[in-house]
Amino acid sequence: MEFNECLRYLIDCEEIKIKDLAPKLLLAPSTLGNYVQGTREPDYDTLRRIADYFGVSIDYLLGHKTPAEDDERQLLARYRSFTPSQKRLLLDQAELITRYKVKAND
Repeated sequence: MEFNECLRYLIDCEEIKIKDLAPKLLLAPSTLGNYVQGTREPDYDTLRRIADYFGVSIDYLLGHKTPAEDDERQLLARYRSFTPSQKRLLLDQAELITRYKVKAND
């Protein structure tokens, strides 16, 4: 996946508009729009801000990803869409899985 396609995908997953995201990344909406359209590419500092915002690696943004990173991104995107009570339930389940894993390895 090319950078612009990856960026579009992340924006769609977050369900955020370019005009709302651009200021959070210290960009003009037109600049971010150009990145999404593939007519411009960001500099290193901008790549870093985009990666930090979406919780992904720069490698992921540039199309180099492992299946585990993709799974993590999907989990994070879903987690962000949950209500506070759903988030708490998910964290409780993760704690139970961790405890079971530790006991199963003993």
